[in-house]
Amino acid sequence: MKVLFAIDLLDGLCVRLEKGRFESAKIYSKDPLSTLQEMMRKGAKDFHVIDLNGAREGVPRHLAVLKGMRERIKGYMEVGGGVRSLEALEALRSLGIDGIILGTEALDGELLWQLEDLKGLILGLDVLDGTPMVRGWRQKARRGVEEILEVAEERQFMAILVTAIERDGMLSGPDFRLLEGLMEKTSLPIIASGGVATLSDLRRLKAMGVYGVVVGRAIYEGRISIEEAVLYGD
Repeated sequence: MKVLFAIDLLDGLCVRLEKGRFESAKIYSKDPLSTLQEMMRKGAKDFHVIDLNGAREGVPRHLAVLKGMRERIKGYMEVGGGVRSLEALEALRSLGIDGIILGTEALDGELLWQLEDLKGLILGLDVLDGTPMVRGWRQKARRGVEEILEVAEERQFMAILVTAIERDGMLSGPDFRLLEGLMEKTSLPIIASGGVATLSDLRRLKAMGVYGVVVGRAIYEGRISIEEAVLYGD
């Protein structure tokens, strides 16, 4: 299991949101690169980075910061937020990003069907009370969960990033039922996101066989130490 340490970028700052609400943003650092280096010093290897401005505006806004991160990260790095065009995708690929997250909205547009090479692409499945959401989690997706999974299988995404929106940033524990249900319906690797609060959450997710888990606020709030979390990773 990959333990992915979350860094969310908003206006050049390192923040965390609650349930994706921008008005809930809590600033943890004014220097994301220093935050990254401190996390790496404590043993973090793999990272999950979201460009929140990109998610809101539909185009990546932190390419310079992402470039600086990629130059420092020796392990795996996945990035999402605003990847809605071929130009945005190629910009991230040029940085050497390992995993690029496309929202389920990409299934409705032309981008996905223009691509012959889906290497390194992750489908971001953001779910609110069982309903897939798009546009920064503000609108319902046109497709249901099962249809989204079918397309993901057909196009052979590298993995599916599953975010339980109602738990994201809330330290309320992952939505294990959601994850178990999805793992029964797809053979694609699952990355769990939203709600991780304790080491027991990590133990249970690893026992379930998820490919990866995103750990965010629990680290920033001191609920879990990086040194403890990495023990559950590959």
